[in-house]
Amino acid sequence: MTILDAVEYDQDALIKALDKIDDQEIEVVHINGQRYLGCGWKNSKTLILRGTAGNNLGAFAEGPHIVLYGNGQEGVGNTMSEGQIVIHGRVGDIAGYGMRGGGLYIKENAGYRLGIHMKAYLDKQPVIVVGGRAGAFAGEYMAGGTMIILGITEDSQPLVGPWCGTGMYDGAIYLRGKVPEHHLAANTERQVLQGDGQLAPILAYLQQYADYFNYDLEEILREPFIRLTPADKRLYGHMYTGFVG
Repeated sequence: MTILDAVEYDQDALIKALDKIDDQEIEVVHINGQRYLGCGWKNSKTLILRGTAGNNLGAFAEGPHIVLYGNGQEGVGNTMSEGQIVIHGRVGDIAGYGMRGGGLYIKENAGYRLGIHMKAYLDKQPVIVVGGRAGAFAGEYMAGGTMIILGITEDSQPLVGPWCGTGMYDGAIYLRGKVPEHHLAANTERQVLQGDGQLAPILAYLQQYADYFNYDLEEILREPFIRLTPADKRLYGHMYTGFVG
């Protein structure tokens, strides 16, 4: 493993240094807002970060395993296609923006517009799991994949902010526990799920979260989940010329 100290590099120099390292495992300590770490990586390397990562951590990634021991700022996992990003803390806004594949696991809370424009294609099925809560517009314009919000590390605020699922036309959002009805978008259908059988599609993701953050899966499963799916997959069809509804 190669270990770098971020204090010894400016922004550009750190990115260039990381790109030149051949080791399969790299650790960077004393991260303090550096941006674009792991951005565009098309490999299976493991990148371990300690500190606070700046914007676009793992953006456009295709394969790496990124572990952040700290908090991430905006755009974590932006348009990533493959790989895993594991955050031992919280993240800012638009985490998972336009995700096309891979997994984003966040131990604590996420900001606004989590998973906006998230999508799936063929065998690429992105997943986002949040241990705490998410802000407004979670799953906005979601077009595929799976989002799971657990609320196990946050109990003082609603599980999701207003307008959850606004404009979504594919994929599914799983919300654990109680959710204010008025925070869920009108264009979604809701189904209450409980037990291994009904939660089978997401059990592997829940187990992965439990493994990453040393949490008890049985404790997670004690609360029922609400599954949100789009009520209309052609939500904006009336806006196109010649569409007959």
